[in-house]
Amino acid sequence: MSDLGRLLDPKSVAIVGLSADPAKHGGRVLANLRKLGFPGQVWGVNPGLPSVEAVEVFSSLRDLPDPPDLVVCAVPAHAVRKIAMGAEGVGALMVFAGGFAESGDDGMALEADLSEWVQRVGFRLLGPNSGGVIRRSKGLAASFLTCLDRNEGEIRSGPVGLVTQSGGTGSYIHNLAAARGGGLAVSVSTGNEIDIRLGEAISAVSVLDEVKVVLALIETVRDGQVFIDAVRESVAREKPVVACRIGTGDRGKALMTTHTGAMAVPERVLQGVLESLGVVVGETPGEAYDIAEMLARAHVPEGDRAAIVTHSGGIAIHLADLSEQRGLDLRQPGPGLKSRLDPFLDLGTANNPLDMGGIIGGPGRFAEVVGVFARSGEYDMVLAVSTAHPPAHSVERVQALLDLKTPLPILHLWMAGDQASEALQALREAGAAVTEEPRVAMRGLAGLARLAKWSVQTDVQVIGGPFEEWGLPLIEGTTARTTDEAVAVAERLGYPVVVKVVAGGLAHKTEVGGVRVDLGDASEVGRAIDEVTAAATAAGQSVEGVRVERFRPGLEMLVGGLVDPVFGPLVSVGIGGVLTELLDDVVFAPAPVDEIEAAAMIERLRGRALLDGFRGAPAGDIDELARIVSLVSRGMTGSDLREVEINPLIWDGESWVAVDWLVVHERGDPVTEETTSSGT
Repeated sequence: MSDLGRLLDPKSVAIVGLSADPAKHGGRVLANLRKLGFPGQVWGVNPGLPSVEAVEVFSSLRDLPDPPDLVVCAVPAHAVRKIAMGAEGVGALMVFAGGFAESGDDGMALEADLSEWVQRVGFRLLGPNSGGVIRRSKGLAASFLTCLDRNEGEIRSGPVGLVTQSGGTGSYIHNLAAARGGGLAVSVSTGNEIDIRLGEAISAVSVLDEVKVVLALIETVRDGQVFIDAVRESVAREKPVVACRIGTGDRGKALMTTHTGAMAVPERVLQGVLESLGVVVGETPGEAYDIAEMLARAHVPEGDRAAIVTHSGGIAIHLADLSEQRGLDLRQPGPGLKSRLDPFLDLGTANNPLDMGGIIGGPGRFAEVVGVFARSGEYDMVLAVSTAHPPAHSVERVQALLDLKTPLPILHLWMAGDQASEALQALREAGAAVTEEPRVAMRGLAGLARLAKWSVQTDVQVIGGPFEEWGLPLIEGTTARTTDEAVAVAERLGYPVVVKVVAGGLAHKTEVGGVRVDLGDASEVGRAIDEVTAAATAAGQSVEGVRVERFRPGLEMLVGGLVDPVFGPLVSVGIGGVLTELLDDVVFAPAPVDEIEAAAMIERLRGRALLDGFRGAPAGDIDELARIVSLVSRGMTGSDLREVEINPLIWDGESWVAVDWLVVHERGDPVTEETTSSGT
């Protein structure tokens, strides 16, 4: 549990600011601890020494018999620093108060001062602006959140562990879980994250036995590498991570020179990181919780082949539409399976999704069909969709589904409304993976499919050295100082050729008219040199010559890398050339990546179909493209580079070749010599 054990499983709690007023934060924490039956020692701390029933109150932390595992700091912001000064030896300090960095300059100064003291003394701090920690199995309710105002019996444990940067949103998730008859295994509200941040909290929560899935409500990520490691470790433990991005926050970003850098906005980078880590993303906190509940009750399948069974044609069509958006593999049944399904169908056809038509032969027939799919060997998971049906069938129907003996995960989508709702309740009480929202069901299937293919990257060897030594396929070409030299180069390479202006500090040559392509003879080369030189000079550039390269038309891709201020080295792949900014189709992932993850990045591109050969064009070699993405990712990790961009990387029908590339070093040189040897 790293060193957060005393926070999540304290044996003693001191409430600083405890008074006789039960409405204040200190009084609410005491009442909540008593409601959940906290078995440990509870002390109060207040210089006024108020009389509080059954609690011994001391004037300061130093007066306590022993250093407490957890100090709940229920005092205003200006008083927190003084409390922290007396916290030597404690396990963790929890700060509810707002009024820190989020409130302006004075609050920022308070937060900086508190942060400095925490680092000096060495105890752990949760907050400020924290909603606290709730862990039902330990009777721990170190929180003032109103979700704890429920009756004791409605505050239950469950399989989902919550880490949230918003206390109020966390309270909502607790209420949502309770309303459905469930609960959360644990919730940790990190607040402003002076010390304990999102990644470390995820790591600590994921190792708890009662947690089967981690749900993270993310406003921003401050501890990029810790976050990445925590998610990878959780998924490796077969504890999926579900996230809802409720904002990315503001953060500084270094001046970016490449298209890759320009497109590396925090939201897109976070999306790429989450996708690369196998995180399932919900669009709202409630949807994310619903997905987490499903994943907690459905083990990761062996593969990504999904089947859907329903008896509503409209629902089958709707789910087919949603499956395309999620990229699900809803392959059609094979001939043998179709023949086994035909006797069950009433005017239907053995497709996937399967519409059984009318239910014939009794309520158990639906479960029989689900079982046929599950035992066919053609699928890895099945979604059973219960639409409106005779209420008299519900209980027997659901029991037949629950009685299915299959190693495959079976998920349930309940679309019968409140009719025969006791059957829905039976599914929930049996611990089945069930939701009432089609989009959640499809995200759940897609998440399981992604996790089935996800693997921990081990020993991805980084490569150092200059860009040219990475083993990338670079276009043949030479820099020329005069027209005669340029023509001689063109004659040696063979026409057609490309002419590009060379000007120190000019990153994107096409943007100033500094490139001419498909030049067929010496006269065209001469005119092109005059044109690109004039264009660059008019743009205020100091022209040093031109570069002459072999002309290689074809499918254009972008492969890049940059150092992000939060997540560190990233690699990207996208649609390249003149379409880069227009299509805005690029995927990011933390570097380095192996070729398997690089291929997965390529699959997530909206323009992925272009690689299959669009309108008669030759199909691109995806395996080789993945190798190049992996090479760039490993080069970014093993060097002092700040940015790299290959754009375009061209497929000409036979091989990939880097036609333009840009390299920027971490030390801040605007454009290196490597860049002027080619470039966009």
